[in-house]
Amino acid sequence: MWQLRLAAAPHPLVLRRDRPFDETSPSVGVTDVLRYAAGARATLRGPLALEIEGPGDPLASPETVLRGLSLLHDHHPDIVTGLVIDGPLLTEYAEDLDDFGLRYLVLRMDAARPRTLKRLVDGALYRGERLGRDAAVALVLDAGGQALRVAARYAIPTIVRFTLIPTVNALEVEEIAVRARDAGAWRMDVVPHDPVPDGPLATAGAPTVGEMRSARECVEEVFEDVAPSRAEDETLSWLEAERLQPVDTDAIDALDVLRGLPAAEKDLPAPAPVLPPRRAQLVAVATQDGTLVDTPLAAAHLLRIYAVTRGAIRLLGSRALPLDPRRRHDGVGSAQAFLQVVVGCRALVATHIPARATTLLNAVGVRPVALGGTVEEVLDRVARGTVHPTHSSGS
Repeated sequence: MWQLRLAAAPHPLVLRRDRPFDETSPSVGVTDVLRYAAGARATLRGPLALEIEGPGDPLASPETVLRGLSLLHDHHPDIVTGLVIDGPLLTEYAEDLDDFGLRYLVLRMDAARPRTLKRLVDGALYRGERLGRDAAVALVLDAGGQALRVAARYAIPTIVRFTLIPTVNALEVEEIAVRARDAGAWRMDVVPHDPVPDGPLATAGAPTVGEMRSARECVEEVFEDVAPSRAEDETLSWLEAERLQPVDTDAIDALDVLRGLPAAEKDLPAPAPVLPPRRAQLVAVATQDGTLVDTPLAAAHLLRIYAVTRGAIRLLGSRALPLDPRRRHDGVGSAQAFLQVVVGCRALVATHIPARATTLLNAVGVRPVALGGTVEEVLDRVARGTVHPTHSSGS
């Protein structure tokens, strides 16, 4: 079974000490969720599970996640959809998730006692309020059991995920497994702690092979009397770590964009023999009104994204460039934020591209093209590969 894991939840709920939330962590939008789903469906054979996890809690970003699930339910009902959640907001959105065909949940439960959870939690952002550590601990402890009960009420199979952190929660594996089993969890997975360098729990280290084996054997003993699958959907029995094959999102980004277009193009005129054919691709363009390439990269506030195919040029939308004062000098500012804007594109076109931007774009495989003119003519030349080398130097 293929598993496509996407970070489509930009807002945090529970603030963790073992996984500090990074506001600059990349996340994808609704259109990207659909694009990745369509790309995976077009190129892979067999069942596909699409799982949304982080960088925050999916239910803290309902405007993105619920819309994405709704569209997936309408256009790709065969895809098995799942969310990785912390629990507190499930009561509010369970009915919506059921309506949108959510197939399973992964509930994070890493501690059974307040004292242990205080070592893992810094606070929470819950319903517009910032909760301190004590209030956040009480919320998370109560939310775990409640989320399992709510999921059972709506017949949403739930997997409990326990992160084993040596010297912190290793002694609570069995207690959490018993709670999860008794509350109706489908199964419980034990995953190793991955220390964040210089993080609050970096000194706890990663568990050894023996510690992982002991924890998993303990969970197996607790769940051994449970039916192999509490889910009526047999497809979910394939969601075992040994059966899952990760989908390479970079490969989907590099897909021929022809496959992702909503309608096939027919009766295309043959290109002139003196010109090479267009190479289908996404191109980011710095333009003020969409008719002319008339803006230097350093002065652009957004980039328009075009799909260029053999017989058509289509505007797919626009992406805002980061509001970073440094971009006025080097066109980039924060490299990570800048690259999120051009992800999936094969070229970026502007009237001028500074040297740092040129170097960065070349490093990630995005062709920088410094050229002016009408958008249609410029994109045609870029797709045919007839742009003179001096126009791609960024100088």
